[in-house]
Amino acid sequence: MRGQNPRFKVFFLEWFMKLQDTILTGLGRRYYTSANKVLRGSEADRKLDIFLTPTNVALPNGEHDWSHVLVIGEHKRNPDEDRSSKTLVQLAGYAREVFGSRPKRQFVPGFTICGSMMRLWMFDRSGPYNSENFDKHNEREQFIRVIAGYALMTDAELGLNTFVRHDGNSKYIVARRGSDSTEWEYVVRFAWPSDQRQREGELLKLAKERGVTGIAVWFSHEQIVIDGHVDTISHFRRDMKFGTPRKLSSKVFWVDGSPESSRAYSTTSLGRRSESGATHLMDLGISASGTTPSSSGQSRKRDERLDGGSRLKRSKPDGSHTSRTDVRIKQGELDAIGAHSIQETVVDSLADCRNKWQRNIVDSIQEAEADELLLTGRPLRENQSVREPLEALRDAIQGQKSLLEHGRILHRDISENNIIITERPNKQAPKGRLIDLDLAKELDSMPSGARYRTGTMQFMAIEVLEGKGHTYRHDLESFFYVFLWMCIRYGYEGVARQKLEKLLRPKTNLLRGWYTGMYTEVANTKLGHMGKNRFEKVIAKFAPKFENLKQLARELRSTLFPLRDEDIFTGTLHDHDIMYDGMITAFNRAIGHLGKAEQANA
Repeated sequence: MRGQNPRFKVFFLEWFMKLQDTILTGLGRRYYTSANKVLRGSEADRKLDIFLTPTNVALPNGEHDWSHVLVIGEHKRNPDEDRSSKTLVQLAGYAREVFGSRPKRQFVPGFTICGSMMRLWMFDRSGPYNSENFDKHNEREQFIRVIAGYALMTDAELGLNTFVRHDGNSKYIVARRGSDSTEWEYVVRFAWPSDQRQREGELLKLAKERGVTGIAVWFSHEQIVIDGHVDTISHFRRDMKFGTPRKLSSKVFWVDGSPESSRAYSTTSLGRRSESGATHLMDLGISASGTTPSSSGQSRKRDERLDGGSRLKRSKPDGSHTSRTDVRIKQGELDAIGAHSIQETVVDSLADCRNKWQRNIVDSIQEAEADELLLTGRPLRENQSVREPLEALRDAIQGQKSLLEHGRILHRDISENNIIITERPNKQAPKGRLIDLDLAKELDSMPSGARYRTGTMQFMAIEVLEGKGHTYRHDLESFFYVFLWMCIRYGYEGVARQKLEKLLRPKTNLLRGWYTGMYTEVANTKLGHMGKNRFEKVIAKFAPKFENLKQLARELRSTLFPLRDEDIFTGTLHDHDIMYDGMITAFNRAIGHLGKAEQANA
């Protein structure tokens, strides 16, 4: 396949822009190119060959923003690239950026032009689908109709959210109101849940009824209806006929330039079997052919661990549990983790949910206590002191424990974006709250029917990456990864951007293995990083602001990964107080030290 000639692309884009000057003037929208300049609004340095955007948007420093992109386009010189998986992966990356910058977006239209062949694409919340291709040289009228048609579409036809309304001063929605409330200000969360999972609103309501504390407080939830129709993907696709689903080659590989490029402010559900490139595409509903090969270049012990990761023993008749790959503790035996019984993980996601996704359950979450005052919150990275995120993490862990003990609900998607620093209305309120129960599961419920690992890749626990069922321990492990992630990636206030990029590059390279590659590779990376010697290299990357939290990191690691037979323990103990108490005590100790230091410096 011939490489892309830069001059050919320049000539094509110049021709394309002159063409629109002839046929698309005065429409309020225009095609642009950022082939030589990255778009704002993403940590990944992405460029976009062609995109449609309104003409009246502000352009700081002449830079376009992903949130303004209406239609995405990719140009290739070689017509053979029309059916190339690489082309699709590239276009899918652009769609993810648009979805990430506009979380309420329904779908993103797009197109590819490979040589003279043009193909139209649509990315909705269940995945991409495409038209047959056509030759723009032989079917010029069709080409003009497509280019002009995009520019003439309404906001709704382009997939923009029309449910949120504007009154000139602020944004609002119209929703049914509970009879017990006189307040109008609430945090409203839009979700696109799988119909195979229990609704987040139902779980939040259940948690409230069971007295759970430390999480978002439920007020109401409802299914969005637009023009008399329930707003679901199945309704959106109701008159379409699809051929045989396309499978990506197992050779496809996509290493994203940034873990934040998808703007994972909700959750990431990744397929059980995927290649490193297809891992990023599972969110878009694209399947990958082939099986996951075992990782190479790792120690035999680690390979043996992963080879047996999906083969779990049944529970014993007496109710005790053992795991094929977990540490076995014999009666009366004492060691670094004590004589505590080990809980076996149970795989709880077996059936394939395919593309049955519903869109837009509205969960109205009242961030308030009994006085019904609206609570506002900030993400961990917007902390105003070293102490603040530690208190938020500690209280979020306590909230997760309350969710488990009182609500009988397991969160299963602990990430930096699902923990907020709260603005407290009183001293007794939590300083941090756990939000987003999209992937949560009621412990006493049946298997969800969704064949996906649950979690956000960089924060997923080792055993979850290995394919084992989720337990409370894996949520605690994710809290630990959030803490490490925060201490390495943030805390560089006052550092110039150019200097910061150079400073962060080796640090983010260390974390790249937490979200890039196959599940087995990511599990191996984290397993290696949690070992005592390599862990010191991890915390050596802490930002200057969090330099004094290294001892806390060591204590948290010792609680979660105690040594057993010269290897770290990654299993789940029946007595969950051991790990909860260990982590909460470690946070309290560090917070106490910071308080004393603040008093001494006052």
